[in-house]
Amino acid sequence: MKSYFFAAALLAHSASVVPVFAQTSTPAPKTVEDACVFVAKSMLMVKELRIGVVQSFPELSPPGARLTYSTKLDAKDTEIDQEIECQFDPDAQPLKVTRFCMDSTCYAIDSEDQEDRRRLLEVQALMARLK
Repeated sequence: MKSYFFAAALLAHSASVVPVFAQTSTPAPKTVEDACVFVAKSMLMVKELRIGVVQSFPELSPPGARLTYSTKLDAKDTEIDQEIECQFDPDAQPLKVTRFCMDSTCYAIDSEDQEDRRRLLEVQALMARLK
């Protein structure tokens, strides 16, 4: 009997939990740099990143950006060595990511791995929710 009440209480509590990051009214990124940072935060499921070097190519087709980052906010410049590369649909406003690469894995609609395709679709869905 106790386990029933515990399970019911746990279920009621978990139903009331609202994901904070996904529900924020974050404005849609206007630059490919900001959009790539959003992609990285979304994939890593973190609120903040320490950004290092940023290279932006909005004039290329497709437009894109490449940057270094660290999840350690107190990281020294020499410790910011993780990389992400993003490409965006040149005709979409707001920006829509079409491909990104992290940790030697690329996520794209034409990825052979189903999970890699799924991660791209998830990030696209998060970007579409931005105001």
